[in-house]
Amino acid sequence: MKRFLAVSLAAFFLSGCLEKGQQEEGLTKAISAVERTEISRNSPDMTVKSWWRLKDAVAVLDLEECKARMKHAAPYFAKMSELSTPDIYEYRNCSKAPDTYDRRITNVDVQSDTRAVVAAHISNTTAPDEGATLSAEDRKKKEEGDAYQYVLERVDAASEWKISQVSNMPSWSSEWRVVFKKPEPSSNRWVFDYQQ
Repeated sequence: MKRFLAVSLAAFFLSGCLEKGQQEEGLTKAISAVERTEISRNSPDMTVKSWWRLKDAVAVLDLEECKARMKHAAPYFAKMSELSTPDIYEYRNCSKAPDTYDRRITNVDVQSDTRAVVAAHISNTTAPDEGATLSAEDRKKKEEGDAYQYVLERVDAASEWKISQVSNMPSWSSEWRVVFKKPEPSSNRWVFDYQQ
């Protein structure tokens, strides 16, 4: 009986180690993929395509980080389920796969030796989550996608290009909006609902 218990405990702990090892392996592979992502900055379009390749590699990394975070936060999720109804809190798993996109460059406008604008059309090709429904209008907007614009700059004609601004025109808007803005120090004025 003692031997059976010892073997059972060893199998239990070993399975936990294997699961942890698999998670760490997935995260390690994702980090390595980001590091191996080739970038090219010798032309505006190649710079934008490199940006997209890196974004795709980071999407896999984000997914693996989510899996690790969910495993480490399991005690929190269990206690939250004890303290609340599914109406205000429900445990949500990580996605099964990273989001996918159809990205096409529609125009490259080299305005000077130091400035270029790359126009693109991007649509989300990720399947809806299980149980999600798309209205006819949602399906149409998903297929149409959104217009994007990348402003690239460089110091001089001998330098490599860098993206200095990304803007998009969502299907619901008729104006460009800047996607990434430089973070500013927080005033910590807000009370965030999710922390309450």
